[in-house]
Amino acid sequence: MATELKTFTGSQFIGKPVLADIEFIPHLEKINDFAATNGLEIYVTSSARPWGIPVGGAIIRPAKMSNHLIGHAIDMNIQIGRQLFTSNKLKIFNSLPPAIQAFFTAIRNHPVLHWGADFDDPVHIDDRLNKNNPNTWKQKFPIIQSELTGLTQPGIREVNSPKLLFLTTPLMEGDDIKAVQEKLIEKGFDVGITGADGFFGQTTANAVIKFQDQEDLEPIDGIVGDTTRKALGL
Repeated sequence: MATELKTFTGSQFIGKPVLADIEFIPHLEKINDFAATNGLEIYVTSSARPWGIPVGGAIIRPAKMSNHLIGHAIDMNIQIGRQLFTSNKLKIFNSLPPAIQAFFTAIRNHPVLHWGADFDDPVHIDDRLNKNNPNTWKQKFPIIQSELTGLTQPGIREVNSPKLLFLTTPLMEGDDIKAVQEKLIEKGFDVGITGADGFFGQTTANAVIKFQDQEDLEPIDGIVGDTTRKALGL
């Protein structure tokens, strides 16, 4: 499994910059090909995004395991010439111009790509990784979120925002992990026989999961992000 946050540019892509997992890039290239064939442009409004950031203008409530969180989805409008087709127009397939109908038909006929109109979100395209391979989604989530944390792009993360802490190979280590372990120990959670040693091992990850569950935090994933840090008092 290759997982890395990349930027994507295509001849038919306009609007916001596209951030995507490297394994989603070939599908974006295919979307670009479909758009070029039908003479339209993809006006991007959202791609990879960090967990917990409010989604402005969302048509439906974002899923807890949204493919946006791992860089495997885009939200978009369609532009032909000077005319922009937004959700209100895109949701009525039979009234769309033939070029846009052909574009979305190509998406629907693709073996991997999925048009969100089939679940009342006509501005969304993804690869359904969250449904077809949830274990891979869970493996990619902390990696992509960690890379998003490092971005300095306005509106995504502050430059000095703490990094995500989670179980990796080799193990993450540092004073920030030690501080988390000390808080977990104070609250009665077991982080292993070595105590607050500054290494984020399996026992620490299990302690984080139990703490998140006790505090009704979402998601319960063993990852120490802003919400878990705040709940720990850090």
